[in-house]
Amino acid sequence: MTSQPSPISRATPAKLSAAYSAVRSKLSLWFLLLLALLCSGGVAFAAEPYRLVAQDRIALRVVEWRSGEGEFRDWTVLNGTYLIGADGSVAPPMIGGVNAKGLTTRELGEAITARLRTVVGEAGLFAAVEVAQYGPIYIVGAVEVPGQYAFSPDLTIMKAISLAGGLQKEAENTRGRLERDRIQAAGLYGAARLEYYGLLMREARLRAEKNGQETFDIPTSLTNFGGALALQSEELELMKLRKVETGSKLDSAKGLGLLYAGEIGTLQSKITAQERQTTVVQNELKTVSSLLDRGLVQSSRRLALEREETEGESRVLDFQFQLLRARQSLEENNREGEEIVNTKNSEIQTELNEIVRQISAANLKARTAELLLGETDSRIQELLLDQDVANERKIIFYVTRTEVDGGVTRITATADTPVEPRDLIEVSIETPQHWPVPTSGTAAVTGDTTARGPSLAQSAAIPGDLGADTSRSDENGEQQAVR
Repeated sequence: MTSQPSPISRATPAKLSAAYSAVRSKLSLWFLLLLALLCSGGVAFAAEPYRLVAQDRIALRVVEWRSGEGEFRDWTVLNGTYLIGADGSVAPPMIGGVNAKGLTTRELGEAITARLRTVVGEAGLFAAVEVAQYGPIYIVGAVEVPGQYAFSPDLTIMKAISLAGGLQKEAENTRGRLERDRIQAAGLYGAARLEYYGLLMREARLRAEKNGQETFDIPTSLTNFGGALALQSEELELMKLRKVETGSKLDSAKGLGLLYAGEIGTLQSKITAQERQTTVVQNELKTVSSLLDRGLVQSSRRLALEREETEGESRVLDFQFQLLRARQSLEENNREGEEIVNTKNSEIQTELNEIVRQISAANLKARTAELLLGETDSRIQELLLDQDVANERKIIFYVTRTEVDGGVTRITATADTPVEPRDLIEVSIETPQHWPVPTSGTAAVTGDTTARGPSLAQSAAIPGDLGADTSRSDENGEQQAVR
C-alpha cells in the first residue's frame, strides 16, 4: 500500500510563507488587544471600573501595526500626558477634542482609536489610555491640616483624614493655647506691677527733691511689697548723686563769683591809689606852673608833670572799665547759680508730671493684665469641668461630590465611605447637647437635623468679660485674690 504524502510535504515554500505570515499577523493582533487591555488600567472582572472626571491626567500611547514589517511603531507625536479640562474633554494633536468625562480608560482609548483612524485613514492605529494622575480631593473642617490632597484608588474617608493630619485635637489645642495665654498674662501682670511700684517710689523721691529734703519715706501703698527697701535704696542713691551733681555746679559758680568779687576789690583799690597819685601830680603841676611864671624853673618840668597827669587819668579809666567788666561777670555768675537751681526744680517738676502720667498708665496695664490672668484661669477651669462633655463629642462626615453629569450631591458619609476625585470632605466635631439645631443654612436645606458645630474662628475665640472677674483661680479651682 502506497503512503500518501502529508499536506505539509505537499505545500510549496510560497504557501508555507503565506501561512506563516497569516499566523504571525493573528498573533500580533491578539498581542495588541492584550496590550490595550493592560494599559486600560482595569480588568475584565472589575465590577465598577473607574470613570474619568475633569482634572484627571491621562497617559496616552498610540502605536501603528505595520504588517509588512511585522512590528508596531510608536507615534511619539501623540504619546504623552494630557489633562482633562473642565468641560470633560481631552485634546491630543491632530484629532481635536474628545469627550473623556464619564468614560473608562478603555472606552476613551477606543474613542481615540476610532477618531485617529477616521482622521489619518490608517486602520492599523491603536490607542491605549491609563490614568496618570487622578483629580484632587479637598478636606476642610475639624482636621489638623485642611487643604487639597492627591487622590489614590481605594481611598476612604478615614484614609483621607489621615492625609490631613488626623482629626483636630480641639480640646488639647485650646488647653495649650490657654496655658500659653496664662503664662503671658502672668508675665505681663508681674512686669506691670513691678513697673507700677517703681514709679510710685520714684514719685516719692522727686517730691522729696522738690521740697529740698535729704531723704524720703516708703509710700504707704508699698509697705507690704517685699522689694520696697531695694527700690528705696536705689532711689536714695540716685537722689544723692543728683544732689552732689547740683551742689558741685553751685560750688563751682560760687567759687567763680568769689574770684570776680576779689577782682572787683583789687580794681577798686587800684583806682583809689591811682586817683591819689593823680591828685599829687596835679598839685605839683600847680606849683611848678607858678614858679615858671616867675621864671624860677624851666618849662620842661611842667611838660613832664602834665604828661604824668594825663597817663594817671588814663590808667584810672582803664581800671574803671575793668571794674565794670568784673561786676558784669559777677552778675552773670550769680544768674548762672540761680539758673542751676531753677533748672533743677523745673526738671524735677517735669519728671514728676511725667511720672504721674506713667503711674496711671502702669496701673491700667497691671489692672488689664490682672483681669486677663483671672479670665484665663477661669477658662481653664471651665475647660476642665467640660472635659466629660467634650469626650462625648460626635464626629460627622459630609461629602460634596460632583457627578458625571455635572450635578452636585451632598451626602452624610461614614469612615469607610469610598472617596472619589474632586470630592469635598467636611469634618465636623459636634456636641448636640450644647449646640442648637440650625433652622437655616446647609443642614436645614439638605434636611439634616444633626446640630452643626461652631466655625473654626468661633471655636478659637475665648469669651469672657474683662471687667466681670477680678480674681483668678489656681490649678485646683480655688479662688485667689490678686493683689
